[in-house]
Amino acid sequence: MRAINAVLLLALLLTFSGCVERPEAPAVSEQQATEEWKADGIVSEGEYTRSMLLQAPTRQGYSGGDMQISWRNDEEDLYLALNGSTLGWLALGFEPLEWMKDSDIILASVDKGTAVVLDEYCTGNYGPHIEDTMLGGTDDIQEFSGSESAGRTTIELKRSLQSSDRFDKSFSPGQAVSIIWALSDNPDISQKHDVAYGEGILSLTRAGGVASASLPGSLTPIEKDGLIFIWEEEKAARDIYSSLYEKNNLTIFLDLTRSEESHMDQAKAVIDKYGLVLPADVPGVFENQTLQDIHDRLLAEGLESDEQALKVAAEFEEISIMDLEAELAAAENEDVRTMYQGLLAGSRKHLRSYVADLKEQGIEYEPRHLLRSEFEETVRV
Repeated sequence: MRAINAVLLLALLLTFSGCVERPEAPAVSEQQATEEWKADGIVSEGEYTRSMLLQAPTRQGYSGGDMQISWRNDEEDLYLALNGSTLGWLALGFEPLEWMKDSDIILASVDKGTAVVLDEYCTGNYGPHIEDTMLGGTDDIQEFSGSESAGRTTIELKRSLQSSDRFDKSFSPGQAVSIIWALSDNPDISQKHDVAYGEGILSLTRAGGVASASLPGSLTPIEKDGLIFIWEEEKAARDIYSSLYEKNNLTIFLDLTRSEESHMDQAKAVIDKYGLVLPADVPGVFENQTLQDIHDRLLAEGLESDEQALKVAAEFEEISIMDLEAELAAAENEDVRTMYQGLLAGSRKHLRSYVADLKEQGIEYEPRHLLRSEFEETVRV
């Protein structure tokens, strides 16, 4: 049984509302880079080592769309291709602290056949994001180009992994980078995104290109158990947040329900790779009894009030952080570790969001599971 520090109580079991459309799993395809990278706005076969399709459904104010992200990296530079379902602008943000806040943003479009690529930084949860140079930083996009075809925009660019600009995030080979993305059907970059938005994980390769993933069946027993447990834990978060949204209509629960769906899909991609069998995805029902008890307890408490809903959500993210840290410490396979790193970054971001929402209401959240030092480091803005 996984170690989860929580008091186990019996509670009401609610069914998942079905109000959130399940996105396609953002499976990452891998290959060897056989072609030289060129900033020409054309994604050639063999030009990138990794690729994934991020999708977002139609929702209020958004028509729905997708972005295909392809990338490769060496020890010094990151090479990116963004292919979005729009003839307007597209954007990619790195490592947001909370929502969009403190994210390093690339915003791009093609204007009359010419690519426009901006190096920006977001100063608030939902903006504004402005060019680094307006904040005292520098434009660090080294090369770029773009093209439009069949209702889609493609942007290729190069940037350094390490940066001395405080408005740019620095990365290391092998790192799992938390990302956000957005599309607009308007080429005017001052206009808000209205096609799609979402989040994901960009896993950089280590030295030598494609990571040496273990063959299916080579997982340790601890890794096998851990993968199934973490998938169910992400499912518990999704089920709790969905039920809380149905009760109180707080937007944060709708957004993070979708985020937890994405986390489940990221875990499932690794689970499928190794041929493991997942439990049935029945809302509110779990094979792991500890997770079942925690789901029931937190849901019952969260249904009492909006304040309690935010508090139990923050508590669940604390529990998730602890469990992911434990599984990460025990994992040996690189693809499993990379996936855990991405989910851990997401859980820390979610905790910051819930704590910030409580603070806006004049409520100071006290950590219930994490050591205060780790909690304060996580939520520090």
